[in-house]
Amino acid sequence: MSAVVVRPGNRTARKSAGKKAARSKAATSSGRNVRRDPVDVARARRRRNQRRVVGTILAVTLLAGGGVGAVYGYAEAKSHGLLAVREIALEGMARLPEAMLLKRIGLPPGISLPDVNVAAVSSALLSHPWVERVSVRRMYPGTLWVRIWERSPAAVITTSSAATSGGEVMVDREGVVLGDADDAETADLPRLTGIDARRKVAGERVDAGKVALGLAVAKAWGPDALVDVADPEDPLLLVEALRVRLGAKGGYRWRLARLSALRPEIVALASKKGAEVDLRYDDRVIARPL
Repeated sequence: MSAVVVRPGNRTARKSAGKKAARSKAATSSGRNVRRDPVDVARARRRRNQRRVVGTILAVTLLAGGGVGAVYGYAEAKSHGLLAVREIALEGMARLPEAMLLKRIGLPPGISLPDVNVAAVSSALLSHPWVERVSVRRMYPGTLWVRIWERSPAAVITTSSAATSGGEVMVDREGVVLGDADDAETADLPRLTGIDARRKVAGERVDAGKVALGLAVAKAWGPDALVDVADPEDPLLLVEALRVRLGAKGGYRWRLARLSALRPEIVALASKKGAEVDLRYDDRVIARPL
């Protein structure tokens, strides 16, 4: 394997590359001389020759039909080294290091592209807790293309045991544990409690329904929210000297809309002496001092 190409999923970079390619094409078509690197020229010549040989082998294979012709064509391609994996093109990574991904892919040196077990490569990558989806393709004559979709931290969970020890774990929107909370990465994420994350390791899942409920409350309030979802029928919003009871009868949507609308008044109330605000009733809002 001679090269590893890393292509992060960056739209700006792709647009820039597209513009450069357009300018280069325009310059060539207008008759201007375009200087090319000798190494690039040699590489392009080698690839043209490889494609010619591959085309010849495929033509022989098609003329000979299936069976013996196919075996002959494949053997000839392998003997010329034209089907060996020369590049692993990685795309889409933001956090995951290239070296770790290549180690998980684990292709032996000199392996032919048709011999790559695409399902096994996908499974190996998906076993990492930060990998949500993956697409693996063979691109002949010698490139294995891998597209990664990473998970993103959506909330921080504090369990009863973690609360006493100061430990917190990150989860994504589906409740997948991503590991211990990183202050630099989770400073703006809502905190959730009332979810059992004890003894959960990266890659395992917590209650996705409670995570979704906590995120909905936090979205209505703001990123500084601490949401207790131990009882989904009566979630609590906890912010400094403020406690807001939401209830669940009749659904959450109108309650969350009311919470968002009343946020300035609730903050002003809590800043004085602290308060418990009860939004469980559709015809009134009750505020009690703490």
